[in-house]
Amino acid sequence: MRYLFSLLLLLTLSFTATASDVPDPFTSVQKTTDRLLAKLVEVQPLYEKDPKAFYKEIRTSLEPFIDFDGFARGVMAKYYRLATEEQKQKFAETFQTELIQTYSKALVEFDNQKIEVLPLEEPPKDGRATVQVNVYGKDGTVYPVVYSLVLVEGEWKLRNIVINGINIGLQFRSQFQNYMQKYRNNIDDVIANWNVDV
Repeated sequence: MRYLFSLLLLLTLSFTATASDVPDPFTSVQKTTDRLLAKLVEVQPLYEKDPKAFYKEIRTSLEPFIDFDGFARGVMAKYYRLATEEQKQKFAETFQTELIQTYSKALVEFDNQKIEVLPLEEPPKDGRATVQVNVYGKDGTVYPVVYSLVLVEGEWKLRNIVINGINIGLQFRSQFQNYMQKYRNNIDDVIANWNVDV
């Protein structure tokens, strides 16, 4: 599940539009998928020769598309109010680094699998849209994915993702809560031991 989540999120993290001519979410998702797959072909040789350079390339591609601070804030949920500014910043940085490395490893394993973006079942409404995608595994298994998108300043951006019925946003939040219990509400210990476990 970790590999599948990482791969899918990598391929559809942001859906760019312009304020004057906003494309439909389907087109945005399709173009973004094509763009990121092309990036994979370009940088994959770096993975074995220079992993740090590979991670840097992926980070550069992803940073404009993910609100890591907002993502981390949502994961911390109610505990965000209890954290110091330093802890908030540290967790956001730790969260970002862990995600980038997990995503990068997933990219290497992609190996030209098929991704099918399905036509919209319902038109966008109030700046929100849902796009369904089928991802085909190496063995032919079809994994249904649902993207929840929101239009922000002319750009379609990922707000949440459901993979095979599993709500990823809620998974991360639950993981943070479990870590808080495990480490007896010590946020510093949670940050020190955090890893993406999906």
